Amino acid sequence: MVNRIHYFSGLILSVFIAFHLANQLFSLFGAEAHIELMTLLRTVYRHIVVETVLLFAVAFQVATGIRLSFKKGKKSIVERVQLYSGLYLSLFLIVHVTAVMYGRQLQLDTNFYFAAAGMNIYPATFIFIPYYFFAVVAVTLHLASLHYLKTKSAKVSYSIAIIGITVSILMITGYTDAFNWRTIPVEYENFIKGVLPTKPRVHFLPGP
Repeated sequence: MVNRIHYFSGLILSVFIAFHLANQLFSLFGAEAHIELMTLLRTVYRHIVVETVLLFAVAFQVATGIRLSFKKGKKSIVERVQLYSGLYLSLFLIVHVTAVMYGRQLQLDTNFYFAAAGMNIYPATFIFIPYYFFAVVAVTLHLASLHYLKTKSAKVSYSIAIIGITVSILMITGYTDAFNWRTIPVEYENFIKGVLPTKPRVHFLPGP
């Protein structure tokens, strides 16, 4: 029963995550393009019924995933990849959903700049870039390991993992403007400063 709930909640989340990651890749085209697509997608996933289903799916996925992680028995390398990627993903979902809900309670639009703020403000950069990077990697490693356990297709499983790593790199590149660093609106900068102590990023300019 737990396996079935975990499977179906994961299936629901996978559909949302696919569209969500497509939205994140629009960061490569700038904040306006990203927000424009997000505004369109929000008409679906912020509908009260859809959002409620997604929140329950997150809760079920985290709860059943943690419970399944305590199953005893010797695990193969692939099973360990599935386990550890799932645990990281559970932690990410708890923190990320809580942060988004908190931001909304503060009347802060959780758009492009909500994610970009942590990645572009020093020293939060060193926390949020790995935080988002490994979240995407964890999703695809979890799917890749599951696919291998079900089909024994190493080629497809490796392809899923490589796609995930590539998407992670492109997403970070877009959000940071290829590490040229984006200007963050003050309300989002203040939000990050309220979470972590920060200071202005130092730009070293060439001498005369």
